Amino acid sequence: MVGEDQTQGRGGLIWDRDAERAALGAMMLDHRRAWDVLDVAAPADFHDPSHESIAEAVRRLLLRKAGTDPVLVEDELRAMGVVLHQGPAYLFELTSACSSASMGEHYAGIVHDQAIRRRLQAASLEVRLLAENAGAGAAEQVEAARAVLDGIVAGKSDVHLVGATIDDTVASLFEKPEFTPTPWRDINALIDGCRPGALYIVGARPASGKTMMGLNLAVELAQTGKTSVFVSLEMSESEIQRRLLAHLGEVNLKRINTGVLNDDDMPRLQSAQDQIRALKLAVLDDPAVTVAQIRGYVRTLSRSQEIGSLTVDYVGLLQGDASIPRHQLLGEFSRAMKLIAKEFHIPVIVLSQLNRKSEERVDRRPMVSDLKESGDLEQDADVVLLLHRDSDDESKRGEVGVIVGKNRHGPTGDVRLAWRGHYMTMSDLAFGDFDGEGWEPGT
Repeated sequence: MVGEDQTQGRGGLIWDRDAERAALGAMMLDHRRAWDVLDVAAPADFHDPSHESIAEAVRRLLLRKAGTDPVLVEDELRAMGVVLHQGPAYLFELTSACSSASMGEHYAGIVHDQAIRRRLQAASLEVRLLAENAGAGAAEQVEAARAVLDGIVAGKSDVHLVGATIDDTVASLFEKPEFTPTPWRDINALIDGCRPGALYIVGARPASGKTMMGLNLAVELAQTGKTSVFVSLEMSESEIQRRLLAHLGEVNLKRINTGVLNDDDMPRLQSAQDQIRALKLAVLDDPAVTVAQIRGYVRTLSRSQEIGSLTVDYVGLLQGDASIPRHQLLGEFSRAMKLIAKEFHIPVIVLSQLNRKSEERVDRRPMVSDLKESGDLEQDADVVLLLHRDSDDESKRGEVGVIVGKNRHGPTGDVRLAWRGHYMTMSDLAFGDFDGEGWEPGT
């Protein structure tokens, strides 16, 4: 049985030949499952040199969004200058070593565990040599031993001088930017748009428009051809659909919710309905969802379609370990969202409530430090957008203020948008004079 028998490999090291073969076979059976294997077992975890080369070839193909069938893997190995001593037919043989691609992650776990055990074997010998060194102090030996053991799970890093990759960076300057513009010109003038791998925080007091902005962004990002994921912990899918009907059809939300529709509304509703059918927007409406479940949902969806963004409404409602202090838990949520952005190479937009401190100030303008319960949100975010409305000023009753309170990639500043709450829409006012010059980069 795969994973039950351990084989003595090079130098008497422990490894599982059948598990390695099955993990590789799973990746070649279905490229959509291949990352599930490589997320658990890196190419360096494979003990057999041929297996390590095959895993690396698969990884390179995946990075180019290519397939991973044996023919393509053989071509990639040839490009890498690798010749399998088992012969080219070995790749096809590996696809028979795994009964189902869905089992690849299981076999990858075995491969990774065995790699850890081999590293532990090597580390034990190194620690023994440290202990036999009579010239070193005991405390020094303990610290050296700890460093050896820490290195077991740390894995290998790509060590190189900064100049080794500068050509790639310069070449990327002449390529089309990856970011997707937001629906608002003045905000784009400050932040350019939503960048893959970046974390965006939208903070506001209740009823100030954070869900509206989040949904407007999700719709805009869903129109790029990639799928936007909208996680709602407050509203059901039906409630979100009603808001989408109002937004896309410009139909008064109150009339939608009460069912008091007029003749002018009907063609607008039909147009919005057609747009929603074609919209690449996936909704997860679970009030008890966890960060792990969100990641699993995105992972599952990514097997069948390309993910373009993730929006979470809102972070304060995410579930976690009740024994952990809330501010610490929100810090963990924040870091997890940043990791999701990096892992799936997508912008992640997280909505958050602000505390009441802004209401105690004279001008009531929110600050980044008002993000509720956790300074980690501010620390992890690439961009922080703070919404506020001045209900006391009649001239600004139909507007919403947006403060770009943090921006790693450009300037901060203030923007005002038109508030069209009855249509669940924020839209541009007259385009401002900001030209984007003279800013200092954020931290």
